[in-house]
Amino acid sequence: MICSMDQLSQPTPQPELNNPKEVSGHLLSDKVPFFEVVLEEKERGLVGKEVEEKGFKERVERTESEREERNGLVLKPLELESLTSIKGTLYRVIEGLKGEKDETFVEDGKRERVCVGPELLLEEVRLISRLAIEVETRANSYKDMRNKEKRELESSLINLTEENRDINNLLRISLLEKEALEKKMKGHDHKRMPLLQFAELGLQKVGFGFMMGPGNNEQSPESSVASTVAKSDSSENEEEVVTLASTVERIMKNLRHEITQSRRSLEESRSDTERLQCLTEKQAKEIVENKVYIKELEARERILAQNVEEFLVQIKEAEEEVARWKEACELEVQAGKKEIQERDKLVAALKQELHKTRTALDIWKGKLRVKEELANSAIAAQEAAERSLRLADSRAVELRQRVEELNKQLEEAEKRERNGHSVKRICWPWQVFKMSSGSFGNAKRMLPEMQAIIH
Repeated sequence: MICSMDQLSQPTPQPELNNPKEVSGHLLSDKVPFFEVVLEEKERGLVGKEVEEKGFKERVERTESEREERNGLVLKPLELESLTSIKGTLYRVIEGLKGEKDETFVEDGKRERVCVGPELLLEEVRLISRLAIEVETRANSYKDMRNKEKRELESSLINLTEENRDINNLLRISLLEKEALEKKMKGHDHKRMPLLQFAELGLQKVGFGFMMGPGNNEQSPESSVASTVAKSDSSENEEEVVTLASTVERIMKNLRHEITQSRRSLEESRSDTERLQCLTEKQAKEIVENKVYIKELEARERILAQNVEEFLVQIKEAEEEVARWKEACELEVQAGKKEIQERDKLVAALKQELHKTRTALDIWKGKLRVKEELANSAIAAQEAAERSLRLADSRAVELRQRVEELNKQLEEAEKRERNGHSVKRICWPWQVFKMSSGSFGNAKRMLPEMQAIIH
């Protein structure tokens, strides 16, 4: 009996979790951080793909902006101002040469503002070249006209000088003849040749035969002499001499006036010719400079055309590269989309598995919580059993002590009986113990096992 009580006093062992479901729950709980790490890596990979896609898009946009910058060649304002000033100078030269405005070039100058970029420079160069050609042609025509006027003035001057020389010679001859005739006519007044006839002959030699009427130019000197001889007897010889002298004097004054006017016009024409020559030289120099500048502009135009061709080639290459990059980006985007779809599927599967794992973990946590509660209740029951065992042990110790006391009392009673030589009724003291125990108020506190032992 004591042995059984010792066995009851030993603590009961706690239950062990040897269930395979519990083991799988623990394994899933260990795999959850791994799944979370995998999901984070997948998300980082997706973010990296998005960053690469943005980088590709930025490169494509940068390439397109470079192509637009290459297409949009911006001219310097100084070149445009120089071209505009040269064009204005050529306009003024043309107006000065022609004396009036040319509306065609003005309209061309108004129309050329429609162009933009390199076309503006090309249009300016073409217009300036046309203006230079027009200036050259008009300068040549103006030079030819001035040369023609100069030749005409020189020829008229030569004619006038020759006429003046002839008139001077004829006047000198007429004066000599007059002196000779005056010497001959001294003392012969009745045979004197009239001065009118002599003057008429001299003027007819020069070409002035208008004194005797319009028909006198066709008459020969003999007929005029005959007519003068026929009229020599008239009484108006002296009046005719005075009239002839005044006529000759008036003709000489007119000739002198014409000579002075011719000289003045010659000087003016010379000054105009010199001025025009200076202007022509200046314009020729400007034309040469404009030709040089036009050649420079043509060289620049060729260089710009080459640059434009190179830019076009580069633009084509850039477009091809952009197309390749675009195609690569599209392929990369498609591959990324497929990868994203696959990863989305994998993420969805992992999320579903994670959800299942979490639900399983929740279930196992609930079971573990129930088991923990059961274990706690078992531990509490074990503690209560231990307390009851300790109480039973204490009761058993008390009972042993009581039994020992009773045994001692019994031995003492036996000794007294042996000493008194009297035999009395002796009973087992359990009834007394039972009565004494019933008399105590601790009977309800005894365990059922102890009550079973007592009964």
